[in-house]
Amino acid sequence: MNSVSVYVMNRLIYQFCRAGYARFKNSLTHVEAVQRKKLSELLEYSEQTEFGQSRHLKKEMSWEKFNDVLPVTKYGDWEDMILRQKKSGQLILSGETCARYQPTSGSTSKVKWIPYTKRFLSEIDAVVSPIIVDSYNREKRLFYGSQYWSLSWIPTDLRKDDDSNTNDDLEVLPWWKKMVASQTMAVPSAVSFAETSEASMIASLAYMASKRHLALISVWSPTFAMNMFEQMSNHRYELAEILGSGDWRGWRKELSFIPCPRSRTASLLLKNWDGALTGDFFEKLWPGMGLISSWATSTSKFWADELMKLFPKATFIGKGLWATEGVITFPFEGKYPLAVTSHFYEFMDIDSGEIFPAWKLQKGQVLKPLLTTGSGLFRYTMNDKIKVVDFAGNCPCFEFLGRLEGADMVGEKMSPEIAQEIINSVNRNFKVNALTIFAVTGEKSSGMKPRYIMLCEKESDHPAFENVKKMAESILLESFHYKLARDLHQLAPAGALFHPLARGIYQKRSEIKGMISGNLKLEPLVQCSNEEWQMITVGFK
Repeated sequence: MNSVSVYVMNRLIYQFCRAGYARFKNSLTHVEAVQRKKLSELLEYSEQTEFGQSRHLKKEMSWEKFNDVLPVTKYGDWEDMILRQKKSGQLILSGETCARYQPTSGSTSKVKWIPYTKRFLSEIDAVVSPIIVDSYNREKRLFYGSQYWSLSWIPTDLRKDDDSNTNDDLEVLPWWKKMVASQTMAVPSAVSFAETSEASMIASLAYMASKRHLALISVWSPTFAMNMFEQMSNHRYELAEILGSGDWRGWRKELSFIPCPRSRTASLLLKNWDGALTGDFFEKLWPGMGLISSWATSTSKFWADELMKLFPKATFIGKGLWATEGVITFPFEGKYPLAVTSHFYEFMDIDSGEIFPAWKLQKGQVLKPLLTTGSGLFRYTMNDKIKVVDFAGNCPCFEFLGRLEGADMVGEKMSPEIAQEIINSVNRNFKVNALTIFAVTGEKSSGMKPRYIMLCEKESDHPAFENVKKMAESILLESFHYKLARDLHQLAPAGALFHPLARGIYQKRSEIKGMISGNLKLEPLVQCSNEEWQMITVGFK
């Protein structure tokens, strides 16, 4: 498409989304009414399901009654029903046939399957319009360029087992939005159908580089974007040949189903690039870049800052809190309000355990969210720690403080349960007394990627050393998001540290954190920065 056509399509998108934007903005001052109506709709939706009948769900049930009779749940409470529904197609917990089952990481289970019904997809779509209009309002350069949105990536070994729309994020949109949005996407959604993550990445990079007027890059993890640019650097000569010839060359077999982009300008830029990731190079490649968006809180803050350095002239917008199970917050007019028009929300106070609906929250509360959604999940516990920091109208706005359990350095969502399984397996098979697993964040200056390191109480030259690393990695790879992060080169392979004084290493970590030695408890999974890891292990290696 030429620049005039791109401008016209962006204007159409903006106009189409204004009604949804206005609808959400109006809801900010009617939170209780909007949320009570949403609960009533979801109760009615589930009345005829196996779950709904077993719990006597009725449209007329008030939140107060709902709070009394339905328990707080986790994935394990739903797993059997989900798998039976997925296999049979019957309405066991969802009020309609599922459009797709989306895989994500579990805690005790390696892969969770979340039902994506049409109703659930419409709940996600409810925030698409306000996000889009707010983005265009904040950054006018978006009207003049194409856009790159990275949403769901599926690990290579799961691609062959899933239907096509599991890997196509435009499927969350209504048909008319899909049609219009596809015209402004820098990378066609078809690249996600490649057999491997590597082929999808090469195709994505080729298409992105060919778009001289790329104006937006939206990713979840900033490490994904940084890794993507590192891959562009590593494959720059290969990409230059692809773009110069308009031929996939060594990737023909995997990418023959999509046209190969061609750009002489991008080819020359890549061919003459020294490979260093600098703002100067990316300004030459994409002079109209207007907006960058990624996670920017908790463990993502450092990498978001690094990403921003590559695009100093672009506007940066941090992501809100999303999960495969639903959306909680999103950026809107400089704040992160609750997505009140999407699902029904409740919040458990982390200190007291008391549960509140959205309309009863107060500034300063630290909470974890519970979701009731069109997927059929009720009072589903999210493992996130959030704080009420502001209000938009009478809608609470939140700050994400981090995961309540486990580690999530690049979106891999590792749980203590899986870490304990690895420790148990290693101890059972090798008798080395594995103590804990460290999640060690990366360091850009040294090129060290985030990685998981098992701490074992054995001599450093123990013969099981390499096999322990292999076993830890193999179990980690069973987790959906860890496998994806490894496929995308966001994480280094699992490592190990063997030392007869391993408990002393763990104690040193605790002392650095200011913990009282007499109160030490060995946790299966702990997180530390690369700098802290060097301090902890000095003198022990």
